Amino acid sequence: MGCVSKYGLIVINLFVVAAGLCVVGVSVAVLRQETIFGVFLTQVFYTVPFSALLGGLFLIFLGLLGCVGAAKENTCMLKTYAVTVSVLLIGVVAVGVSLLVFTLSSWTFLEDVMTSVYNQYDGNSTGVSHDLDVFQNTIHCCGIYGYKDWAGFTYGNGSNVADGCCRNMTEGCGVGLLKDPEVEDLVYTKGCLVFVTNALYDICLVLGVLTLFLAGMQILSIAWACIIAKDTVRYRQL
Repeated sequence: MGCVSKYGLIVINLFVVAAGLCVVGVSVAVLRQETIFGVFLTQVFYTVPFSALLGGLFLIFLGLLGCVGAAKENTCMLKTYAVTVSVLLIGVVAVGVSLLVFTLSSWTFLEDVMTSVYNQYDGNSTGVSHDLDVFQNTIHCCGIYGYKDWAGFTYGNGSNVADGCCRNMTEGCGVGLLKDPEVEDLVYTKGCLVFVTNALYDICLVLGVLTLFLAGMQILSIAWACIIAKDTVRYRQL
């Protein structure tokens, strides 16, 4: 069996393991709400980052299986690897296409997600309220399309905005601000939807392209694993 095939498959699978570690790291960060999108992702569709975490762990396992199979020239492990990657390839292509399609229709989807989360705000300094305050104050935005959106949210009740909307954020600073004639000097006026949409658009576009690239690597690894398995059987017969 050629060393090029053997070590080539090992190198490919090291990239797969690295990709899996990256996915796990990002998923854990989102689940712990260590990103600006955490408040939206974990509150509305928690299963997305959790599924990504499981997928990342599976990629790590798959990459290690391919590395061990190639290193030991184990026919059974290589065939198992090839079959598993073949099945996974379908899912990877589907995810890649879905991410690219999402970039074209994310605006309406995110508007619904943000509306649901904003309606959970209750003015407390913990949980969703705290995360939303930090998010809006960090990005210097307020509401979905603008600060007036808060009038229609549960907490807003026609007169309040979140504390995170205040340029000088303090506890309770947003109470009654919508009725203040100088409100536009006291709060951030632009909405958050444009920022979130653009940021997620860029992320999904990059992930979509990388996912399809990963699919190409998987096709290569399947062919490589089959060649190594075939050569191993022939070598043992001789």
